[in-house]
Amino acid sequence: MDQDNQTTTPSPETAAAPAAKPFARRYGFPIAVLLLCLALGGYLLWSQNSGSKLPDLGAAPDFTYQDIDGNSLQMSTLNGKVRLVYFFYTNCPDVCPPTTFMLSQVQEKLKADSQFGSDVDIVSVTIDPERDTPEVLRKFGDKFNADYNGWKFLRGDEAETADLAKKYGLLAVKGDDGFFSHANLIVLVDKKGRMRQQIIPESSGIPETANADDVYAAVKSLL
Repeated sequence: MDQDNQTTTPSPETAAAPAAKPFARRYGFPIAVLLLCLALGGYLLWSQNSGSKLPDLGAAPDFTYQDIDGNSLQMSTLNGKVRLVYFFYTNCPDVCPPTTFMLSQVQEKLKADSQFGSDVDIVSVTIDPERDTPEVLRKFGDKFNADYNGWKFLRGDEAETADLAKKYGLLAVKGDDGFFSHANLIVLVDKKGRMRQQIIPESSGIPETANADDVYAAVKSLL
């Protein structure tokens, strides 16, 4: 999750300035978002490691967004394939690049099985469509050797995407600095369009989280 937790001690001159805001007013909301995401992460970590059978978490919300070629893609048209859905943004300073790299490792494992693009897709949805143009998304995907036959990079309206992310079980909040506080989750969707697992990647920095082998095994369990 992207979150600036650094604080500075104001000088006496700054502390005395009438425009200075109390700490709670300045940082209360970002801290609340952080605590909520940590609580969600704890719950998901518990559920991720409790039992071998993947539960049914409900229907994956349908949506229609633009791909990097400017074409409209509807999520439900990918039914019949297992999907890994990841909400991210290219300017993310921490978790998004290593998580995308891990997804590229999963891609290569599935390509070795001749199942990527035919039986499994990766769907990466930007939460920052204003900056993440199709050209920017393609450049980002190229950095990770994305095979666009099975890896969909999508963008839609920013406010709608924030609401969509909530429906997939994660929170994404844009700060005044243009960076996002967001839960770092990969949502596993089965062939019937049902959400089956919310995977916490190892890049989240939480012990016992999922690596590429774990994600690959979860995908294979649904094929």
